[in-house]
Amino acid sequence: MNLIASSTANPSTEAMVHSLQNWWSLAGVELDYADLPAPLLTEKSVPTAPVAIPREPAHIPQVAVTEPAPENDITPVAEEPLPASHAQFVDWLANSDRLIEANWSQKTVLPTGVLEPEIMVISALPEKVGNGDIALFNPQNQKLLDKMLAAIGCDSQQAYLATIAIAASIDGRIDEQYWSSFKKRLLHHIGLVRPKRIICFGDLAAKIIFDEDLLSARKNKQFINHSASKTEAIVTFHPRILIERPLFKAEAWKDLQMLTRISAP
Repeated sequence: MNLIASSTANPSTEAMVHSLQNWWSLAGVELDYADLPAPLLTEKSVPTAPVAIPREPAHIPQVAVTEPAPENDITPVAEEPLPASHAQFVDWLANSDRLIEANWSQKTVLPTGVLEPEIMVISALPEKVGNGDIALFNPQNQKLLDKMLAAIGCDSQQAYLATIAIAASIDGRIDEQYWSSFKKRLLHHIGLVRPKRIICFGDLAAKIIFDEDLLSARKNKQFINHSASKTEAIVTFHPRILIERPLFKAEAWKDLQMLTRISAP
């Protein structure tokens, strides 16, 4: 099954990714939510008379100043031993108050699917679906994901879906100081699920798992080492991007074809 909607020629991968980056930039995604906005209008400067600056007194009494601790600093959550079984691990995700995500939100979404699946799908963060709720994928993106899996011979019932973080962050990012902790947790998770193949969606997931950006990571088939095992993987565009930029579907199809063909039951 081919994901390409038409047989028209497509631009090069580099050109399309460059176009996407420009699109994101125009959309404001690259701006940090804490950035201070610049004024849109500025009043024309009016000359003013010079102001006399009073001289400082000869002796200024020294006053001890205690600097307040920065409000932005987040104390990293101490790591704890990870549960040894999948059921215990999911229960820990659902109930632990020591997860890094607790700094962002109390609303979480848990992984779902069968163990030892044909495909494990990994994205960085859950998606917001309205009314403050979140899901692994919103309905529209889930529908496209099902088609992508079907195109490589995998029924959605044979898949396992997970996100690196189980809560959505405020700005759609994960601070780099937490990447190693999330990667350690994810590798443990993969070892418990024992998938045959892995699909990683998006730039942030590529950076956390492979220490490469999306464009670099998707050039070749990847392998993820976990629990003394090695699982083949590919990195490709998130379904959300494929819906917003349909021309990328041809590139995503090329990425999916790098996976070892799934045997018919």
